[in-house]
Amino acid sequence: MGIFNKLFSKTNVTPEFDFIKSYKYRDKYFSRTKQWTWLNPEQISLIEKDENGKIKMTTMEYWSQEMFLDADGQVTISDYLNVLIKQFKDSKMKIPKDLDEFMTEKLWSLKTDLHAIEFTDSPNMLQPEFKNPINKN
Repeated sequence: MGIFNKLFSKTNVTPEFDFIKSYKYRDKYFSRTKQWTWLNPEQISLIEKDENGKIKMTTMEYWSQEMFLDADGQVTISDYLNVLIKQFKDSKMKIPKDLDEFMTEKLWSLKTDLHAIEFTDSPNMLQPEFKNPINKN
């Protein structure tokens, strides 16, 4: 009986995410606020000019990059958790029990450390200069 329980048990159970329920910014929308370009098929770089007019390029690790690219101003932070959950399920990957905390930490870092996204109270359209990558011609 044990082997059948393993075969037919629900292996990708969605954890109970308590952190997001009380997260201060859970109902905020988030959108990109920096220009960017593709460095290669897997990696982007944020592009900005520093105070001296020199161009600064910043690369990010995988999750920060994914969340930056998803920052289209059309989904709230709490709804974005559901997007991530679906991606884990579709990939048949185990959903981390702290996914809500991880996600909010990455979004907060994009907002405060990189100044690459902003939080708003309502959905908004991306500024044209942030919507698509800059051509590298």
